[in-house]
Amino acid sequence: MNLFQTNINTIIAALYAKGLRQVVICPGSRNAPLVMAAVRFGKLKCISVADERTAGFIAMGMAKQLNAPVAVICTSGTAVLNLYPAIAEAFYMQIPFLAITADRPKEMLDRWDGQTIHQEAVFEPHVIASYSTPEDLDFNQTKTISQIASDFYSASMNGVKGPVHLNVPLKEPLYAAAKDVFVYPEITADENLSNESDDWEIAIDKSHFFVDYPKVMVLHGADSSNANTDELKALSNNHFAIVISDIISNKHAFQNIQNWEGVFLNASEEVQKQLLPDLLITTGKMVLNKTLKNLLRNYAPKRHWHIAENGYCADTFFTEPEILSLAPATFFQQFNQFLPKETSSYYNQFKLLAHKQKALSERTIYNNYNEFGVVKKILNILPENIVLHLANSMSIRYVAYLNESLKDSWEVYSNRGASGIDGCTSTAIGAAMVSYKLHALVTGDIAFFYDINALWQEHMPTNFKIVILNNFGGGIFQNIDGPAQLPELNPFIGTPHSMDASLMAQHFKLNYFSVNSFEELNQQLPGWLLSETAAILEIKTDANINSTIFNQYKHQII
Repeated sequence: MNLFQTNINTIIAALYAKGLRQVVICPGSRNAPLVMAAVRFGKLKCISVADERTAGFIAMGMAKQLNAPVAVICTSGTAVLNLYPAIAEAFYMQIPFLAITADRPKEMLDRWDGQTIHQEAVFEPHVIASYSTPEDLDFNQTKTISQIASDFYSASMNGVKGPVHLNVPLKEPLYAAAKDVFVYPEITADENLSNESDDWEIAIDKSHFFVDYPKVMVLHGADSSNANTDELKALSNNHFAIVISDIISNKHAFQNIQNWEGVFLNASEEVQKQLLPDLLITTGKMVLNKTLKNLLRNYAPKRHWHIAENGYCADTFFTEPEILSLAPATFFQQFNQFLPKETSSYYNQFKLLAHKQKALSERTIYNNYNEFGVVKKILNILPENIVLHLANSMSIRYVAYLNESLKDSWEVYSNRGASGIDGCTSTAIGAAMVSYKLHALVTGDIAFFYDINALWQEHMPTNFKIVILNNFGGGIFQNIDGPAQLPELNPFIGTPHSMDASLMAQHFKLNYFSVNSFEELNQQLPGWLLSETAAILEIKTDANINSTIFNQYKHQII
């Protein structure tokens, strides 16, 4: 086999040696040597996705579900740029993602040659690292390329995880090895090292520490880990500290105030301040709840510890936290030994408000047929051990306020890194492709129609179910005070339309169920849930009624 293709094959062999098992391939021509190398290797699961933006999010969904790098191979030119939304999301969510882009030779740049753009380091500053292979691949470069590919993979997993980019300039002829028997070098990978220190020990003087910090709040931010640990369970069962979890923290089973988001939303400003902690302990990444974020930014706790095994914190609340480079389980194993065993007045105050808020909300969200009530009914019927995906805008907010409806066994995910609506469906489909569990996506109409190409799959996973909240126009903006007051709301901020998904479901051969009332919802839910193929449940509602109900909900003062 010619040396050119041997060098390309080395990339694939080295990535496999490091642990790569899944590859999403976007059809093209310039990337043909990479495609041949990946497919003929025979040890990788390769799928073809035509739309690069969709492919990026599908690969990211796979990587999120597997907690391991997944690669996308695409051709040159604007195809490369279509990976950027997924790369930006993966960067902020710290998801390992391998972007491998075929490129034209450098001498063809800026010569009006087709599909030739500036690709080297094109994703900066939203990648952990950028790499390029040598231009001349016509002599043996196995050692050099193996090292580049190995470093490329490792960069996505070492310390702070995230996307990395490998640009591969390829000269013609691209198909010289088309009929060759492919040969791959034998490559052995080195071992990755843990970042956690083994000799850390907590230093707390019990005699005065919790006198100085009587109000302790543990806030779990977004995370992909839903590990069932005795330390987190013991923490939540101890009612001295408040333990609350972001909707995609995957720690919802370990919080002791489930409807805390509603409490902060409905409490008066004076009460909100009383609920703020002296000692804030955070884990994970971002937090969805804007009320709590703004309160902590305006009224900083006396002390803030952030627990992160990789030693990184984005300082969401401008508190300049002390960062402890530990796994949360390691930290809480020691912290729990120092935490007072008695129930605090702080916890009692929070719990009383939580009871009041729950009673008021139960009466409000079923006042009329509306999205909020529909979402609660759907959450109540979904079975154990599922993966729940939430699109951005109102979908994730509804579920966040219904936190107490989540089952402990559920995994919950959303693209909250960059918080875009692009790719919500694609991400969920990617996760479903590498999982045996039922994957359910709750999405809005605009997010769904925006990501139509997600459904353009030859092998749509049968364990994937979609709920579309169709209020015919991006109803979130009617729930936000600023946009709702603008005469330009429609069509320049909202997105009014008259579409439904019935013909689209038919086109993509998906089972389809339509709902216009609570009664129809009860009738259609079982068929949708038990569908043997991927299925759509479209919830059609009136945006004005949705807005009225939600505004009633958020203006309940407790």
